[in-house]
Amino acid sequence: MVIIHAGCMLAGVLALAAGVTVAMTMRGKRWWLRLHRRFGSAGVLCMLLGSAAAILMVSLQTGQHFAVPHAWLGLAAVLSAVCTYLIGIAQVKKRAAWMRPLHRWAGRVTLALLVLNVLSGLSLVGIL
Repeated sequence: MVIIHAGCMLAGVLALAAGVTVAMTMRGKRWWLRLHRRFGSAGVLCMLLGSAAAILMVSLQTGQHFAVPHAWLGLAAVLSAVCTYLIGIAQVKKRAAWMRPLHRWAGRVTLALLVLNVLSGLSLVGIL
C-alpha cells in the first residue's frame, strides 16, 4: 500500500509541476490551456487516489490517522491542490480576471506544500 500511496502522490506532484511549467512557458501556443487543464486534472486525481491509499494503509496498520506531521501537511497540500483546481475552473467558466492572481498564488502555495510534504514523507520512511 505504501508503494501505491507514494506512486500516486509522485505522479500527482509531477503532473501538477508539468501543468505549472506549461502555464509559465507555453502561453503563446493556442493549446497551452488545454494541456494545463489536463495536467492539473490528472495531478489532482492522482493525489486524491494517493490520499485514499494512505487512509486505507493507516486504517489497516495502526488506525491512528493524523498522528504524524506528514499526514497534516499532506492534508493541507491536497486541500490546497483541490482548491487551486476549483479556482482555475471557476476562473475560466466565469471569465473572471480577478481570479487569475488567486489561482496563480494558490498554485505556488500548493507546490510549496507539496515539496515540504514530499520531504517529510521521505524523512518519515527513513530516506532523508
